[in-house]
Amino acid sequence: MRVNRHQILGEPGAAHCYHVVSRIIERRLVLGDEEREFLLGLLGRQLRFSGLECLAYCFMGNHFHLLLRVPDKEAALAGWGEDDFLGRLERLDSEPYTRKLLADVKMWRENGSEHAVAKLAGAVRARLFDLPAFMKEFKHKFSLWFNKRRGRRGPLWEDRYRAVRVEGTGGLSPDGPSALLAVAAYIDLNPVRAGLCDDPKDYRWCSYAAAVAGGKAARRGIAACLGAQGDTGRAAHRAQHWARHAKRYRLLLFGVGEHREGGDTPGGRTKRRRGFTQAQIDAVIARGGKLTVAEALRCRLKHFTRGLVLGSRSFLRSSLPSGARPPHEITGVDWGGLAVAGRPRGPSVQKSAS
Repeated sequence: MRVNRHQILGEPGAAHCYHVVSRIIERRLVLGDEEREFLLGLLGRQLRFSGLECLAYCFMGNHFHLLLRVPDKEAALAGWGEDDFLGRLERLDSEPYTRKLLADVKMWRENGSEHAVAKLAGAVRARLFDLPAFMKEFKHKFSLWFNKRRGRRGPLWEDRYRAVRVEGTGGLSPDGPSALLAVAAYIDLNPVRAGLCDDPKDYRWCSYAAAVAGGKAARRGIAACLGAQGDTGRAAHRAQHWARHAKRYRLLLFGVGEHREGGDTPGGRTKRRRGFTQAQIDAVIARGGKLTVAEALRCRLKHFTRGLVLGSRSFLRSSLPSGARPPHEITGVDWGGLAVAGRPRGPSVQKSAS
């Protein structure tokens, strides 16, 4: 039985995580510094409004990656009233259209038009805690801003976004990272794969750089992917938690990464980061061998963007409908048991940037 994407969005009653990718039409490199900065600000505003949580992100020149956690909608909205929905609009009051809606609400209530108020509250409810609504709004608002600044018309995005459902339990074990952690690291290493930097902390528009710079939301995302609960308490304790998380995450990013030159030592010797060159990685794949996790994360992993569901076999079995094809382990990499539903054509591990 073939499974389509509508069947893997997840049953109601629980939070779900998704790796989302969307590309510019014809893959044009139109996202410069100003555009990526706007996307980053827009992401923050839409997250605050929608109730979704972003665990990792990266904005590239012609596409973006998001790792999103979507709460169970009915549980999240339990006990909400009309004023709660309308009050949510205030999180977007920097937008002229939203300010007009808020003014309309005031006018309707003064005129006794409760039906119009209730209708708007229902429309706001439909936009909250919902992945398709979030992505539609996020991409549409950017398109309007971009087209206005460029004096252009027409579609900006290549097609509908791709979403891979990811097992939402974070963690790092001796056998390898959880699916959630592996996807987060894959996202943060995008600029390294593209040759834009040697270290993702130097790439301003990824979540790892934001975390290193002190971003609280980015640090919470990394902690969640590592399986840690929210760090609370005094600032000194939070700093200690982050230092531990930062070390573990960085070891995953650079554990046995691609060989790179370093600086010179006082004795005149050249430092080298232990690991394989890209040519050696290609040779391993060509021989049918398996890469380590850190090596694979610097390659293109098609299952991370074109699969359907990613996680442990037990998670996939509980996620797929009856009669669906059984999950299978990803080839070419020692993931420690991670499996995938949906097998894109071609090799699962490639050297090109994603």
